Amino acid sequence: MVALAPEQVALLLDAADHTPSPWLGIWTVLAAATGARNGELCGLEWADLDLDAGTVRFRQALTIIDPAVLPDADPNSSSRRRELAVGPVKSAASSAILTLPPFAVQALSHQRRQQARWRLACGQPQTVTLRWVESGRPAQPVKLDLVFRTERGTPVNPNHASRAFARLAASIGLAAHPHMLRHALASAMAANKEPASIIAAQLRHADGGALAQRVYIHQLPQTASRVAGLIEGVFGPAARDGPAVSAGCRVEGNRSETGTSNPA
Repeated sequence: MVALAPEQVALLLDAADHTPSPWLGIWTVLAAATGARNGELCGLEWADLDLDAGTVRFRQALTIIDPAVLPDADPNSSSRRRELAVGPVKSAASSAILTLPPFAVQALSHQRRQQARWRLACGQPQTVTLRWVESGRPAQPVKLDLVFRTERGTPVNPNHASRAFARLAASIGLAAHPHMLRHALASAMAANKEPASIIAAQLRHADGGALAQRVYIHQLPQTASRVAGLIEGVFGPAARDGPAVSAGCRVEGNRSETGTSNPA
């Protein structure tokens, strides 16, 4: 996995501002701002957002299932068509509340107004119905007021989101998929000296930072030059001409004094 550099994310966000899609632009903004997973973004509801407080909580994720594996599946059914469903996020840590940056709050506020106008113009219902699927429990229908919906008012399939994002990235010369924004956020936070525990909290990991350090934190292009500058400041000529040189002179002076006082 290669993380996108901040300037590449900036190019993606600029491209997202100009996409005609009713969902892809803000979807990309929120992916970059939160590091959320693809299915979590597609399953986000307006009730999960508090735009006045500037917060978001990812409680659920859209996924693609084979209905035949469900506990209440009809064993006599010959249909094997996969369907879109919603289910819980990976862990309790995954449902932590995140604070949104102002640019994401502004984009979401605009999206809410646009979506309301679109629904009114096209006569679309406010909610869509999917099945809630959770391990060991019968599937139940749920009504969802989703933040991201297609032109037809249907949920955004996570696979479709990945392909649409890849096309957006390709339009500006990048080969990228959505999860790279998650890696990019972690790497950018690390480059700005945020501790692994804070990065883990943003990614909603439960391990305190071990996974973030091992998988998600990548060296950005500017990191090497920053580290080189640090070493220069510690060991370079300017540093050697300062206190270190004075200390060296004192050492030589001490040796001379010792030699003078020694009768041998």
